[in-house]
Amino acid sequence: MRELSLSELNTVSGGCCYHPQYSCGGASQTSLSGMIGAYAGYLAGMYNVGADYFNHASCSTIASAWQNVGNDMKIGYSMGASMSVSGALNLLQQTISSIGSAVTVNKCGWVTSENLIAFPVSPGNSLLG
Repeated sequence: MRELSLSELNTVSGGCCYHPQYSCGGASQTSLSGMIGAYAGYLAGMYNVGADYFNHASCSTIASAWQNVGNDMKIGYSMGASMSVSGALNLLQQTISSIGSAVTVNKCGWVTSENLIAFPVSPGNSLLG
């Protein structure tokens, strides 16, 4: 194993080097708020994958949900990059809240339902609820 060169980092990251010590030719444009937004998209996408498994969705539906994780991350990065860090953190908090609202737990603490969520989130918005 070896550390990747700056050129290799830039290639495998799709042109966005995330190494904190190097600028990687343009990576200084990688914004913290964009990364927070991407994480919000990742959480939303991965939650929806899990919800599809929980709800015994078809293989094609689950495969589509997996593909949507990357799309949600791209959307989140774009949204976050145009916001302040505070705004991106708000997007992340809204996403976490939306996930919490989409899950139903019974008196014993068992999850009884998981509704899909939309990303980007709108207050009170779930796809199946």
